[in-house]
Amino acid sequence: MAEKKDKYCPKCNQKADEKDKYCVHCGTPLFNGCSNKGDLFKKKCSTINRDNAAYCSSCGAPTEYYLQGLVHGTKINYDREERR
Repeated sequence: MAEKKDKYCPKCNQKADEKDKYCVHCGTPLFNGCSNKGDLFKKKCSTINRDNAAYCSSCGAPTEYYLQGLVHGTKINYDREERR
């Protein structure tokens, strides 16, 4: 059976208990969840993504870590003049 790794806060690097969902030192979520909370027309996404994911692997919405600046995504900007 695989040995469980200790969980550390991605922001303050404090060790967290296995059952913790948020860091007790700084309040940062300990799991990189999807930020898509849903609305009247769109279903909520509750995917837990890899720690280094900037966007959700299920719906493409930004992850909580990305919104808090803990991971950086790639955004491609195309200049209209360059495409002509």
